[in-house]
Amino acid sequence: MKKSLVAVVLAGAFAASAYAAPSVTLYGLIDTGVNYTHYRADDGTDSTDTFSMKGGQAAGSRWGLRGSEDLGNGVKVGFTLESGMNSDDGTQTMSRLFGREASVNVSGSYGTLYAGRLGKVTSTAGSIAMGSAVTPFGVLYGDAGVEYFTGTDWGRTDNTIAYRTPAVGGLSLTAEYSFKTDQVSNTTGVENKASADRYAALGLNYKAGAFNGVLLADYTMWKNSGDTANTDNGYSILLGGNYNFGFMTLYAQANYFDNQANVRKGLANLTLGDLKHTATLANEGYEGWGVSVGAKVPAFGGNFLAQVGYRDAEAVKGDEEYKRFGVGLAYTYPFSKRTNVYGAATYAQEKDDLKDQTPSATSVMVGLVHRF
Repeated sequence: MKKSLVAVVLAGAFAASAYAAPSVTLYGLIDTGVNYTHYRADDGTDSTDTFSMKGGQAAGSRWGLRGSEDLGNGVKVGFTLESGMNSDDGTQTMSRLFGREASVNVSGSYGTLYAGRLGKVTSTAGSIAMGSAVTPFGVLYGDAGVEYFTGTDWGRTDNTIAYRTPAVGGLSLTAEYSFKTDQVSNTTGVENKASADRYAALGLNYKAGAFNGVLLADYTMWKNSGDTANTDNGYSILLGGNYNFGFMTLYAQANYFDNQANVRKGLANLTLGDLKHTATLANEGYEGWGVSVGAKVPAFGGNFLAQVGYRDAEAVKGDEEYKRFGVGLAYTYPFSKRTNVYGAATYAQEKDDLKDQTPSATSVMVGLVHRF
């Protein structure tokens, strides 16, 4: 009887120890390739051609730590620390050690609560991101990424709290709020005050069989100084998703935005500041709409990816108007579960109605992605 009792006690002790034991995983991804881009200026200056090694063309290179601990009663505490890097030269991205994500979370039967630096609900990167549902390309592959056909910043925010509900009938809701979106570039702004950019977003996700749809809305409260001193608060709404037909997965999205600043990103890393008729549009937001359609088609052991998009944006307080068109085609082939190669070609143009110019960029890229 005593031996049985001792055995039960020891078994319980070992079970409790295993139950509480935390787990930590080291993971990462390296994407390195070469890129050729031809940029046509269309303003009387010479066009440019570049051929260079680049990292992060199909996926952002990174390394990270992810862990969790089971507290019992269905409650877990977890964390993610993810650092971005340029794999072609070894430098850090985003001027931060853990620029891609630095968050802690608590999860249970009522959902998951996150806090820290997170990718936006509207983005394609991070623990709460939902944007990948509308695009096979994400925000990468040169100028063909879906970000360039919206007015939304598909990036990350500091000082963020977010909550995701459990899925009920295939439906889940994610909400986030940033007390101050960027601690690095705005060192003087005070959290949750008008001196700092603040951000809020809601994302609704519905999954049913082969269908995955999202409705995303975000609201940016611009700081009352500097470039955005006279800019009204901005917002955007995006509706889209994908459907897997078996032989092909089809993606689509449509969006509307007002008083947003992300359309300043231009062709082939050329900012729209180089295209503007006036000296500056720093105190003006942009309004407009955009659409994109994409597809992923399994073939020859890999996947063909394609996307085409259009965006119409104009300055809220000015005459500047930009009409953007872009298309991309890529193929990825896996050598294993951890390693794949890719090749892609993209074309994009930005029509500047006021200056009657249409600069364009054509890019061809190949590379290797390895995950660990």
